[in-house]
Amino acid sequence: MPLAGRRGPWHAGTIVIQSRALTFRTIRPNDDAALAAANYRDAHFASYGAEGRYQGDENYVTWLRERVEEYPDGHVLAFFDEACVGQLELQVPYGLTTGYVNLFYVTPPFRQQGYGRLLHDFAERYFRSWEAARIELDVTRTNHRAINFYRHLGYRVTRARGFAWRMAKALP
Repeated sequence: MPLAGRRGPWHAGTIVIQSRALTFRTIRPNDDAALAAANYRDAHFASYGAEGRYQGDENYVTWLRERVEEYPDGHVLAFFDEACVGQLELQVPYGLTTGYVNLFYVTPPFRQQGYGRLLHDFAERYFRSWEAARIELDVTRTNHRAINFYRHLGYRVTRARGFAWRMAKALP
């Protein structure tokens, strides 16, 4: 785990953040609409670029409201103190043993500091609680940072679909 705000001779010139426990809570679409939409929009543009067909905040929040109602524990915001660290949108459709990640988002100030792994730990616990044996997600072929992150966590490409790859990981 990273060490907070400490510099040492072994980390010359590098600031490392100590990971205290994150607080996860269900997204409240009415209260969190602006934050959730901003996170989704940023993730969308990082994946698809300015040419992506973003459907707009209002359409996204409408979709989110339905998903939160169906999978409340899988649609969460993660906080470190008062700062939003990230957002997860997870689901395990009834009767299936494969969980799906709709959104895995770490806010820019918290990237590359170990918080993505903490969000993933939450995702794995969520999927296990629904007795999923496997996790799947889609990632655009040009999102190299995300692809490397997922590979580091044990995901493998299972198929290519247009501009995206489906990646999957078996849950131990």
